[in-house]
Amino acid sequence: MSYIHSVNNKIIRIKQAAILVSLFLFFVISGCSDQDVVVASVNDHELTMEQAERLMDALGYDINKKEDWKTFLESWTTNEAYRQELMEADEKRSEIVSLKGKNFEGELSRFYLEEREISKKLDTTITEKELKDHYAKNKDQFSLQDYLVKALYIKIPKGIEVESKLKESYLLKNDKDLTRVNSYAKLYAEDFYFDDAQWIYFNDLVKDIPLKEYNRDNLILNRTKTYFSDQEFTYFVNILDYRVKDEVPPFDFLKGQIREIILARRISVLREQIENEIKQRVNKKHDIQIHYNY
Repeated sequence: MSYIHSVNNKIIRIKQAAILVSLFLFFVISGCSDQDVVVASVNDHELTMEQAERLMDALGYDINKKEDWKTFLESWTTNEAYRQELMEADEKRSEIVSLKGKNFEGELSRFYLEEREISKKLDTTITEKELKDHYAKNKDQFSLQDYLVKALYIKIPKGIEVESKLKESYLLKNDKDLTRVNSYAKLYAEDFYFDDAQWIYFNDLVKDIPLKEYNRDNLILNRTKTYFSDQEFTYFVNILDYRVKDEVPPFDFLKGQIREIILARRISVLREQIENEIKQRVNKKHDIQIHYNY
C-alpha cells in the first residue's frame, strides 16, 4: 500500500510540474502578463486579472483570500449574465439600465472627486485640548453599555503542572508575580490578557469563559480574584478596577472615539465647502451644452 501511495504521489507531482511548465510556456509564447489573464467570461465579455483585482479592492474584497475570489467571481458572472439576458429579452429596459448606470457613474465620480479633494485639505491633527474639550462638553452623549475593567485574564489547559503555581501568582501581590504570570502565559496559555493602564469591556475580556450571568456583577463589583475550570481549561480572572454600566466612561477610553467624531465633523464641513467648488470648476473646464428648451 505504501509503495502504491508513493507511486501515486510521484504521478501527481509529475502532472503538477507539467501543468506549471505548460502555463509558463503559454505566457512566454503569448507575451501575456498575469494581469492580462482572463479570470472569468460570459459569452464574449471577459474579465481580466487586473480588472478583477481593481474591482475587488474597490468593493472591499481581499484578493489574497480564495473565499473572496469565489464569492466575487460568482457574483460578477451572475450579474453579467443577467445584463446580457435582459439585453436579449427586453432591449428597451436594457437601455434604461444602461442610462441609469451612466448616471450613477457621474454620481460615483463626484463622490471620488470630493474624497480626493478632502484628503488634500483635511487636517487630521487633533490636540489633546480639543479631545478633552469635546469630552467635557458632551459627557451626556456617552454612557457605558457594559462594565469597563482593568484586569488580568489567563486561560490554560486543565491539568498542567504550573496550574498550582498560577493560583498564587495571578493574585499579583508583587512584581515577581507578574513576571511569573507572563512566563507561564508564554509557555502554556491558550489565551492571556493583562493591561493595568487600558480599559476593556468586560464582555470582550471573558467572551470565551463559561461564566454564569448571575455571577457577573459580583465578580466585577467585588474586584474578585478567582479561578474555575470546565472539562478542558482553567480560567484565572483578577479584576483590578472597574467602571459601572451607565456611568460616563473615562476620557482615556473614549479618546479614539472622540477623535473619529471630530474628524467626521471636519469632513462634513469640508464636503459642504468643496461641493460647489468642484461643480463650478468641472463645469467651467468642459464644453457643456443643453439643447432642450424648457
